[in-house]
Amino acid sequence: MLEQLELLDRHLFLAINACHCPIMDIVMWYVSETWVFTPLFAYWLIMVYKRYGSRKLFILLGFLGLMIILTDQTANRTKHAIKRYRPTHNLEIQSQVHIVNAYKGGQYGFFSGHSTNSFGIAMLLFLLFSKESFWFRSGFFAWAGLTAYSRMYLGVHYPSDIFVGLIVGLFWGWMIYLLIQFTFKKRFHETIEV
Repeated sequence: MLEQLELLDRHLFLAINACHCPIMDIVMWYVSETWVFTPLFAYWLIMVYKRYGSRKLFILLGFLGLMIILTDQTANRTKHAIKRYRPTHNLEIQSQVHIVNAYKGGQYGFFSGHSTNSFGIAMLLFLLFSKESFWFRSGFFAWAGLTAYSRMYLGVHYPSDIFVGLIVGLFWGWMIYLLIQFTFKKRFHETIEV
């Protein structure tokens, strides 16, 4: 059963990775770079400031930092504990993997740190902006999904790496949100409405 799932994961990865073209190579390369989204992050930061004010902004930034540490460390420690080779380092399929700019990533890839971090941030922002429209808040997940997809496109993660990263990211986003709720209740005698 496990072998069949791994085979399915591999076939799905190769199908996703095979859909490429020169323009998309450039786009996905930059989508995978965090700094490209600096204007978007700045916009989100301004929105948080407008919604919560400067006093709460620093608390929220502290919790965001904690969440990124948790998501990143969870992914990295799992990678080195499981030691599952990335597609680009898997000798059985690496010749079939389309890579961009000779980028192969680290040796191990289960599970994706990009996916974990981006979905953790998306979940936290989705919950923090509970008064905004569903469609506005869905944009956070669209960004996270695009970031995660770029990792398969670039050949450095299997779909299962992305999926597990998504689940772990959502978990940490929710946990940090609960911590924020607890802190706001203790410090400001209020909660964030959902």
